[in-house]
Amino acid sequence: MAQKNNSGAGLSRRRLLQGMAVLSLSAACSALFPAEMARAAASVVPVQRFSEVSAFLVSRPVGAILSRRYLEALTRHYPDFPAQLDALATALGQRSDTHVDAFLQDTAAGTPLHNTATLIVSAWYTGVVGEGAKTELIAYADAMMYLPTQGILAVPTYGGGPDSWGDRPGVSTAQQGATA
Repeated sequence: MAQKNNSGAGLSRRRLLQGMAVLSLSAACSALFPAEMARAAASVVPVQRFSEVSAFLVSRPVGAILSRRYLEALTRHYPDFPAQLDALATALGQRSDTHVDAFLQDTAAGTPLHNTATLIVSAWYTGVVGEGAKTELIAYADAMMYLPTQGILAVPTYGGGPDSWGDRPGVSTAQQGATA
C-alpha cells in the first residue's frame, strides 16, 4: 500500500529543524554583534518620530525610506537636529493643533520650533538638505513640490536639483573687445 505524503498538513520534522537552525543562527549573530543590534533597534525610534512629525508638518503620509534618508541628512548637516526634533515632537504632543497651519500660526517665526519645522518642510518639498556649497540632494523626482502638477507635467530630468540653474557665464575678454 502506498504511503500518503503529509507535506502540506502540519509541521514536518524537516521544517522544524530548518526553523531551529535559523533561530540559532540569528541568536548567534545577535550575540556576536550586540552593539549593532542595539544601534539598529535604537535607530527605529527617531525615524518613526521623524516620520510622524513630518507627516503632520506636510499634511500627508510620508515614506519610511525617504524619512530615514532625510533624517540622516538633516543630522549630518545640523548636528543638533535630533535635539531639535525631540523638542518639536514634544511640543506637538502637548498641543492640540490638528493642522500644521494652526501650529505655525501659534508659533512665532524665528523660534527654534518654527525653524525646525521650516527645515523639515523645506527638505520634503525641495528634496534638498543643507545650505550653500554643502547642499545635498536627497530626492529629486520625489520632492513634494512636484505633487501639485503630478500627472499633468513631467518632472524635469535635467539639472542637479530643484532650481539649480548654474551661474550666469561671465563675458570673456575676447567678447568685450569685439563689442567695443
